[in-house]
Formats: sequence, C-alpha cells, structure tokens
Amino acid sequence: MAKTGPENVNWLIELYHEMPFRPFIYSMKSPAEPGCLTPHSRRGRETAPYLSYIIDNYDSLPDYSIFIHSKDEQWHNDILGTKSADTIKALRFEHINATGFVNLRCALNPGCPLGVNPLDPTKEDIRRKDTRAFFAEIYMELLDVTRDQVPRHIGNVCCAQFAVTRARILRRPKSDYERMLRWVENSHEVDFGIGWVFEKLWDTIFGMDAINCPNYEQCRCDLYGWCGPLASGEVLRPKITT
Repeated sequence: MAKTGPENVNWLIELYHEMPFRPFIYSMKSPAEPGCLTPHSRRGRETAPYLSYIIDNYDSLPDYSIFIHSKDEQWHNDILGTKSADTIKALRFEHINATGFVNLRCALNPGCPLGVNPLDPTKEDIRRKDTRAFFAEIYMELLDVTRDQVPRHIGNVCCAQFAVTRARILRRPKSDYERMLRWVENSHEVDFGIGWVFEKLWDTIFGMDAINCPNYEQCRCDLYGWCGPLASGEVLRPKITT
C-alpha cells in the first residue's frame, strides 16, 4: 500500500484479520508513521512505495501482491462501490493466477482505448514541453530498450491499482526495478508526472500488451464474479473457473 497522505488505514488492518494476507504499508511522510515502512524515495506518489516493496521483498514475494492506494473509499473502485476493502474481498485469484497481472478497475475511461502516442507527440505537447513529448525517451530509459522497441500506441485502464503474481514480478531482474526507482528519484518530472508515467507503464512492466483494454463486462465477470444477466439478458461465464 502507498500511504501518500494523512489517510486512516485502519480499514486495511481490519481486513487483515479477515483474510490471509500481510499488509505492507509504505508511508510517504518523513519520518514514516509508527507501524509504516519507509520507501527508498518519496517521489512520484504511489510509484516509489510500489517499487520499494518489490525491491525490499524481491527474494521473498508472496504468491500474489496487491498494489493499492490508502483511502478506503475512492472513485477508482468501480465494480462493488467505492470501498477498497470490498474490492479486495471480491477478487477471483484464479483469474489473477491465469493472467499474471490485472488492473483492479474494469471501466475503460480514462486510459482506454488510447492513452499516449510515444512516437507521435502533438505539436501542442512539444510546445508545452508536456511529458508526452518525451515519453519515448522515458520509455527507453525505464525499460532499457531501443527506440524501435517503443510501441506507437499505449492504452490501459487507470488508476495504478493492480494485482500481480510473484512469477510475473520475477520475470524482470531486481536490477530493472532498481533502475526504475533511480529514474523516479532523479527525474525532472513533478510527482504527478512521475505517477502518470508509471500509470501508463505498469501493464507493460508486468508483461501485458501495450494496449490492454479488456471488455468491461468480461473483466467484471472474470475478476469479480459479476457475470450478469446483462441488459441483453446474456449471462457471461468467467474465462477461468475453479
């Protein structure tokens, strides 16, 4: 969890007593509040806590890791209401295991079908020196790739809350995450810009396609078991069943 403000995180502690998981709460406050962990950097909103967790626990990761913000109620949660606790309790881990990575949000707006064109920034982006104007270079540095490996289009579901398997995290060496964290610490981007960059890249970092925009109704069924009936009367089936 990324605790970026004065939010009360008792809801997560209470959830811990209901479900078999261990909370890792990284605080961006200096010094960190009692009971919270200290990230390796305090830049980039949730980005530094997320990367710090991976680096700190790389050799002892659990089967699944859920990366979330610290507010219990937030608009990012779109299926079972706004409460994060309800979202986590409803997750179908069979689906997470099958795909390796899932966004916790199913609604496609904002972010899909297209969020950024790394190789084709607009004249306005260039004039304003917007982050989009430099996205290709940022992509190359963060992922250690050449320009010909930068996708022309990137689109994915917002809002930097996701679940990922240990196996998917370990596809990358620890040094990759350390390089990303160095960029976070040294970047000229403001905190919001850093967070926005990674919001566009978490899917790619964890092995998903550059355009990762699943069908809303099927996502809702696969990830949360809410399969209908739809307005048409159709009842969907999860792609992965127990």
